[in-house]
Amino acid sequence: MVSASGIGRLNCAEDCSTRSGCFGFTWLPGLCRLFSLSAFYNLAWESSAECDVYTLNTTKLNFVACNQSSVMQNGVCERAFDGNKNQDYWGGLSCIHTDNNGQPGWWEAQLAAPAQISHVTIYNRADCCSSRLNKMSLTVDGVECHRVDLTVAFSIATFSCNAFGSKFAMINLQAFSITMCEVEIYSL
Repeated sequence: MVSASGIGRLNCAEDCSTRSGCFGFTWLPGLCRLFSLSAFYNLAWESSAECDVYTLNTTKLNFVACNQSSVMQNGVCERAFDGNKNQDYWGGLSCIHTDNNGQPGWWEAQLAAPAQISHVTIYNRADCCSSRLNKMSLTVDGVECHRVDLTVAFSIATFSCNAFGSKFAMINLQAFSITMCEVEIYSL
């Protein structure tokens, strides 16, 4: 069992979802305790206080439609949720690409129904231009749930996004196009 800082059950759940081997968590006000399945098998489970126990059960949500600010080089919006995680734009034909017209690019997708969104995993383009996603706003139904502000480009990253809604969007905060290869969105 590992203690983690957290200000609420949702933060505790997010922490568990990003740690390999985390099976669930207990929550006492101000204390988040993460555990693996071995806590039950090895009889390591002890609690001196009454607590709530939660098992982590994330659900990958499905997009049903999408749109983007523009299309360049056949990089259509549907490629971002086609299941193809190849990060080579030219080799995999699996990435989206907006036009580089000097305006910030954006991409948005619609869920089948409103849901409580916990986190988003983004597969960046790896063969070129990865820093284009260093500064962006992630929104749900027009409300920012996470602001990305990085100095080093990422390949694959998971961002928390505590929001309820049905339309997810990525808005570039730089005057660049958006190129990315897959977006996965999860609910607790």
